[in-house]
Amino acid sequence: MGTFKKIAWNTSRLVAQNGGAVSRALYHAANLYKKTYNNLNYDMETNGEFHVLDKLKKVGVKTIFDVGANKGDYTRACLSRFSDATIHAFEIAPPTYQKLKKNVSSERVVLNEFGLSNAAGAFDLDYNRDDDGSSSLLESSKLHGGNWAKISVNVRTGDSYCEEKGIGSIDLIKVDVEGVEHLVFDGFSKQFEREGISAVQFEFGMINIYSKFLLKDFYDLFSSHGFVLGPIMPRGVNFREYNTKDEDFQGPPNFFAVHRSKPEIIEAVRL
Repeated sequence: MGTFKKIAWNTSRLVAQNGGAVSRALYHAANLYKKTYNNLNYDMETNGEFHVLDKLKKVGVKTIFDVGANKGDYTRACLSRFSDATIHAFEIAPPTYQKLKKNVSSERVVLNEFGLSNAAGAFDLDYNRDDDGSSSLLESSKLHGGNWAKISVNVRTGDSYCEEKGIGSIDLIKVDVEGVEHLVFDGFSKQFEREGISAVQFEFGMINIYSKFLLKDFYDLFSSHGFVLGPIMPRGVNFREYNTKDEDFQGPPNFFAVHRSKPEIIEAVRL
């Protein structure tokens, strides 16, 4: 460690440990700046999600899967941007599905009142009556407040759905299922093997502590299938290699993966 760096480190340590109220204020200000810098932002209008969709208009998106469609905001955003696309929307929670059905009405949307996972069956969902978006197949009440209840829900695999619908390829899959994204991807194993998926957006956050599927696992998964990936930032995707420092759950919440055989998509969305 250089002399200047050592002095700066020791000064910072002394202030942090002995600064009292000033130290706490500095900590909270620095933590807020870090979260903002890392784009810890769930607003699709400003966190880059809609910006990526705007960029994808250049590459002719035809088939979209919205897994964890919630009330339909992402589905509607896709409808407004891709005039020739068919969107398959999946919502696992029956009460939330009714909101989705009410909010989305189009011949180009296929609404599905079940979720996707790595096997077919019925499971208990931790459903939050106060915040649909935090509902999960994992025990989410440890992370979020609200009015929780156990409700029975149904899931099936993405591969079986594609076989039933005769879907040979998918241009974009967006997955937001509160910590069990990896199970959804496992259910698309055949599509991944045959390179039938071009691009994937998925969420990563604190809930992954409970799923025990970390960012490194996502990088390993997608890299093994020939994808490049990186976080979604307000002005595009920052494609980059995995770094252990990114495992701090302080943002960004959304990542984007593109198959290497689709350089036009990579360049369209690249930061």
